[in-house]
Amino acid sequence: MGIILVSTYPDKKSISRIAHVVVEQKLAACVNYTKINSVYSWKGKIEDAEEFLALFKTTTKSKQKLKEKIAKSHPYDVPEIVELKMDNVSMSYMKWLEESTLGSKPEKRNNASKRRNP
Repeated sequence: MGIILVSTYPDKKSISRIAHVVVEQKLAACVNYTKINSVYSWKGKIEDAEEFLALFKTTTKSKQKLKEKIAKSHPYDVPEIVELKMDNVSMSYMKWLEESTLGSKPEKRNNASKRRNP
């Protein structure tokens, strides 16, 4: 089964660094990230900050190691690590996800050069 782990990071450098590491180590098949604005309570104050929202795409087999890697390397004192289960995923995408996280060489994807990144 596919899993998406959600986390937020304070800046582009910190999310870019961990994204490259976990994809290279095959803990995640893909990491999407984008700049967001967050309003939250921290130490008795309401904060309004720019952050980067990250979506780590992985499998149930790799999720625990990925969670540990995120927690260990995260710059926040209390990192957000939320697990979302992918319960309705196309077979071709799920196959690519599994191959990309388990160390198998993925098959060539049809029209890969014409499509956007996953």
